[in-house]
Amino acid sequence: MSLPADFVFSQTSLQDYADCARRFELRYVQRVRWPALQAEPALEHERHLRQGERFHHLVHQHQLGIPAEALGTSIDDPVLRAWWQAYLAWPLEDLPARRWPETALSAPLGEYRLLAKFDLLAVEPGGRAVIIDWKTSPHPPPREWLAKRLQTRVYPLVLALAGEELTGGSPILPDQIEMIYWYPSGNPVRFPYTTAQFERDQAVLLQTVEDIAQRAEFPLTPELKTCAFCTYRSLCDRGERAASLDALLDAEEGSADSPPQIDLDQIAEIEF
Repeated sequence: MSLPADFVFSQTSLQDYADCARRFELRYVQRVRWPALQAEPALEHERHLRQGERFHHLVHQHQLGIPAEALGTSIDDPVLRAWWQAYLAWPLEDLPARRWPETALSAPLGEYRLLAKFDLLAVEPGGRAVIIDWKTSPHPPPREWLAKRLQTRVYPLVLALAGEELTGGSPILPDQIEMIYWYPSGNPVRFPYTTAQFERDQAVLLQTVEDIAQRAEFPLTPELKTCAFCTYRSLCDRGERAASLDALLDAEEGSADSPPQIDLDQIAEIEF
């Protein structure tokens, strides 16, 4: 296998590898574009993704200083309006005052780089550093599942490694970092970070990147449920039809007894 020397890893590519090594190979090594639907009906799926994109754009504009009243007049979608009202009701004043919306940072990881694109960073120099990620699924998935997601590991790690770019050279210590997943239900999921987690995540992700770089073969995942939502399923002889949008939403939300199979917000994310 040959990854480009300038390949940049992200939580999306690392999650793809964790979910299915073959998907990583097809998407990032062979760069195969396979025009399969992720969910049906296609128009409904597209609408859901566009709603999420519009919401992120509204929040970005608000964080840049555009008044909420002015932004609210442009919302004609009832689902989007409900998300917007939930966002405005969240106590944003509890966050550090210095904020960077839609900010990307990268840090070295072995011979490659690791990139994180943050929805919102709120940092108090020498004090708290809060990562907020806006999610648009109706309810939070189980905390245990979120804790295992690569995003929960990658984002605090990158901030600890590269946060001094935002603070004028003052490092952001792992114990100062907290990651918050925001959901429209009003039940944010919080993950305080620690030095021990930082050291463990750095070692694990470095080993993962080295394993990827040395791999000769990329096997298919044994978890067939994930294939129902993968655009490469027909290429891999893992099914012809896409899962329904309802199944996609159910799988993304999950439950304590039945963990989610996919992350809908990751599907909508801009990939690097």
